[in-house]
Amino acid sequence: MPNGSKPLIAPPAGLLPRISANGLPMEAVHIDQSTLKSRPGYKANFLGTGKFSVALPKIPAALKSRIATLKGSSRQSELKYFNYSVVMNKERRLAFFSCVNIDGGQQQDVGKREGDSWLRDPRIDDDAQIGDEFYRKQATFEADRSKNPFDRGHLVRRLDATWGDTVAAAKQHGDDSFHFTNCSPQFFSFNQGKQLWAGLEDYTRDVLLEGEEKGIVMNGPVFDGPDADGSDLPNPAGRPHKDPSFGGVQIPKYFWKILIRRNEDDDALKAAAFLMSQRKLVMEIDRIQEVDLREKMSEEDVSVFQVSIADLAKLTKLDFGNLADADSHEATSVGPRRIESYEDIRL
Repeated sequence: MPNGSKPLIAPPAGLLPRISANGLPMEAVHIDQSTLKSRPGYKANFLGTGKFSVALPKIPAALKSRIATLKGSSRQSELKYFNYSVVMNKERRLAFFSCVNIDGGQQQDVGKREGDSWLRDPRIDDDAQIGDEFYRKQATFEADRSKNPFDRGHLVRRLDATWGDTVAAAKQHGDDSFHFTNCSPQFFSFNQGKQLWAGLEDYTRDVLLEGEEKGIVMNGPVFDGPDADGSDLPNPAGRPHKDPSFGGVQIPKYFWKILIRRNEDDDALKAAAFLMSQRKLVMEIDRIQEVDLREKMSEEDVSVFQVSIADLAKLTKLDFGNLADADSHEATSVGPRRIESYEDIRL
């Protein structure tokens, strides 16, 4: 962060991460793909019907040709899992978005996982998803991040999906997040950094756990983001450019997240949107290719912003439906708000 700024600090009292209390041993990730066809997926009416219904984001007609469809179908594109759904961009081999229902009152303590075990989704073509041909070097070069500094970054995190009627069901649901379709290359310190992606993941989940309430979290990368206008945040009106390449994969420089809740006080939906940048980390990798020299020399730091949903829609080209009306508007009148501590977030 720039001089004088502070990283995201621990959540305030009452929002601290829950500590394992049931003594469960570490569990290996296990996914039964034989039952994939019966996965319920994301539920639009999770928070209620009518004005409380939250549909998956819509992809504009101009990008329809990039949507990965299920084998044997020319129209079905939603990959349904336990508690969440994904729609893939077959050209980028990454998700357009990954959206999860979270029930803070049914969270189960399943213990810590033992390692990662990721699988391709057989319902779409292999060449529409990035797998271990890119990420496997991570294990080989664990001690030397300069060779492959990218984590298998969850979009919907395991803990967001880890809820259900029983501990066994919750574990099954959380394990289902280990599909490569729910994965995006994230610079390791961005993915694991408490002031970056992981920190915001913790915050959004802890808010729902603290009130034992239901919520929705939507996530995704920003593809082919526009040129920056000299500020920290990309200018949606700027000239488009391609994301840089590493190991034959185009790496997103920005990721977005939306938290949606039902506000019982005024009987309305409330939503807050965030944009996170791993741009500076990516640009400093020696073997990054296809980079505009102006970007390579940028002084932009790794950043987290609270943004308006209307601006996020312009940036991602996705249609978020009624969420623009549910926006907290904390970043509407003043523009993008840089987040330097959890106290800066307004829900």
